[in-house]
Amino acid sequence: MSEIIITDIPFQGAVSAQEIVTPREEVLTFENNFGGAVPNTVYCPSCSTLTEYNAKWGEVQEKRNPLESDYCFEVGYSQDETGLYARCLRCDFDLRETPSREDLKPPKPKTQKQQVAIRQTLTASTELVWIANVRYASGLFIMPRKEFMRVAKLGSDKHNLAARVGGSNYGLDWSVMLSEYKEINHAGEEMIGIARNHWRNL
Repeated sequence: MSEIIITDIPFQGAVSAQEIVTPREEVLTFENNFGGAVPNTVYCPSCSTLTEYNAKWGEVQEKRNPLESDYCFEVGYSQDETGLYARCLRCDFDLRETPSREDLKPPKPKTQKQQVAIRQTLTASTELVWIANVRYASGLFIMPRKEFMRVAKLGSDKHNLAARVGGSNYGLDWSVMLSEYKEINHAGEEMIGIARNHWRNL
């Protein structure tokens, strides 16, 4: 019978065969082509901050290039009647579950809770930005997505929007455009639609 060799491993140390070695630091993320961090190990999907509120579009969106600091890698193990399972050591989220969309949404800034004035009165000093290629379909005034993006970048809170549909001119408040739009597919085209009741006759 061969002799049993006992090796004492120091705290936070490592062993290879019977030799004490310095453990390699775990690589948590690697960088993508756009400078963002891509996770290389398990992270908590509940308390990692991977979404942000986009004030311009009035909605919560996924971060395009999250940083390593946006991820929570503090994951450990617990045990129940089914055996071992992974859980977040920060928020206690059970990684066997799928976080709801509400859990992933950060709170909206309080300034976004102001009521939108749908029937704002135009004055002589009001500047209009005209939207091209707008037409009516299924209760919506729709426009090409490319045109929507052009106008969104061009205008500001000092502007109101206008479009000509079916021989008549209609106005739309800037804030309504950014908060009430819907992305739709119409006849194979990517379109943006805004409900007809948000528009007013000019």
